[in-house]
Amino acid sequence: MTHRLLAPAAVLLVLGACAPGASRGPAASPTPVSVAPDNVDSGPVLEEKELKATSASLLGNVRYDLPMEANTWVAAELDYLVGQRKAVVGRWLERAEYYQDFVKAVFARHGLPTDLHHLAMVESGYIPTARSRAGAVGMWQFMPATGRQMGLRIDSLVDERMDPVRSTDAAARHLRDLHRTFGRDWSLAAAAYNAGPGRISRGMQGAGARDFWELAVWGTLAEETKQYVPRLYAVTIIARDRERFGYQKPSGLVRTFAYDSVRTDLSIPLAELAAMANLPAHSVAELNPHLHRGTTPPGEYWVWVPRGNGPAVQQAYLDSELRREGGYGTYAVRRGDAAERLALYAGMTLSRIRELNPGADLEKLPVGTRLRLPKSAVATLAARPVERVAASTSEAKPRERSEERGKGDSGSDPKRSERSASASRESTKKPAEAAAERGSDAREHVVKDGETLWALSREYGVAVDEIRAANRLEGDVIVPGRKLRIPRKAEAPAPAARAASAESSTRKDGDARKTEREPAKKAASPREHVVKNGETLWAIARMYDSTVVAIQRANKIDDKSPIRPGQKLRIPS
Repeated sequence: MTHRLLAPAAVLLVLGACAPGASRGPAASPTPVSVAPDNVDSGPVLEEKELKATSASLLGNVRYDLPMEANTWVAAELDYLVGQRKAVVGRWLERAEYYQDFVKAVFARHGLPTDLHHLAMVESGYIPTARSRAGAVGMWQFMPATGRQMGLRIDSLVDERMDPVRSTDAAARHLRDLHRTFGRDWSLAAAAYNAGPGRISRGMQGAGARDFWELAVWGTLAEETKQYVPRLYAVTIIARDRERFGYQKPSGLVRTFAYDSVRTDLSIPLAELAAMANLPAHSVAELNPHLHRGTTPPGEYWVWVPRGNGPAVQQAYLDSELRREGGYGTYAVRRGDAAERLALYAGMTLSRIRELNPGADLEKLPVGTRLRLPKSAVATLAARPVERVAASTSEAKPRERSEERGKGDSGSDPKRSERSASASRESTKKPAEAAAERGSDAREHVVKDGETLWALSREYGVAVDEIRAANRLEGDVIVPGRKLRIPRKAEAPAPAARAASAESSTRKDGDARKTEREPAKKAASPREHVVKNGETLWAIARMYDSTVVAIQRANKIDDKSPIRPGQKLRIPS
């Protein structure tokens, strides 16, 4: 189609304005030269040779694989970009150097003109994480509905509109479909990419337009879409012949986007995946900006790693202890939990817990705090018994009932009733009072590295609250080298109360009474245990009715040396 153009002087004026620093002009959208209203004097029609000369002066000595338009709309956009947005366009060109080889290869594979990769400069300036006020995201600025329609995953864990690999493939398929829909006209396809195919189709029908330029004049397109297509052509002209417009070509070796793929089947932090193959964490994170939390989603998912490292990372992941343990889970902190104690029970170091939970306050660790830990550790911690924080309150009522039963059954024996009452009164004392009464008979213990109040409670058979009261401790943290007073167990009253209760409840059954009085035979612990996958010191201690501290001492290990599958441990009797 031969377009009616402005007078030669006007065309030369517009083209001359392409020099840096020229003004864009008073109108946001220049007067079109392709089709002009009949009642406007548009000047004489240029001859064919003049039209070719105008095109040559605008397009330069470059061969394009995208069908280009050369008119005053394109010239005006080129003038605006070079004159008023030169620094911005320079940054677009720099970022394009990193991605363009990859994008051009994808477009060529789908049968698209490779010059069409400049559309990413117009859309986002080649920024994979770009967001618009309208809700479009990524290098190719997909809206949520269009992104999902093109097969991109968009949820709370992943937004593949920001994935350079998947979003570029989706953009190529989308542009190819639009090109076919609009009669293989790239101007209309680009306009539909910006405004939506429905709006362009309705505009074409309403205005009776035959191409984009007629639609821009006679249709109801938004100003943004009217400028969008001329800007695509203007950016392409600049990028293909940058030295003509004052931009220098990059010197030296240019870093380009390249990747290998790795398949994961559980949620794993990208930093940990990188560490498995001794890669810098940022090199993997840079290739996967679409993973919101820097973590792969649960289930099978392909992630990108630097080119040449795919096989090594894949094998390291398959062989990792984390994968054998089933990945990560979440543990909710319970009352009485302390970070050092959790690390001990889970067979982990405190630094490892801190590394997995960078935002958690491990010094305070409020109840309900959710910690990310290996699933095996979560299962171990969840299975352990809840430590009693206020034993006196919870134990008082059962012992009172035991006292009442003793009184009812021992009416003919005043001395037995008196002993039972004395035992009951002793059992209802607060831990602080009981510890204070036995303070003169307390033992002394020097805290060793890795020991906890809970472990000392198990070792000496004294409640944690009593140890706290005897030493005026407010929390659970004890430091190595500190001397602690360990109250002795009350050996007379509590057993007397239990004996009275047992005697009264089993009086009618002589055989049961005899059984009650027999000492339980304790099974001898084996001398050696081979650690199995997923086992912890705490679980092994429970298995053999021992303590974590006793096993650590017997094997000369501490909290900084976690046990490993296949390791042989000596179990003290």
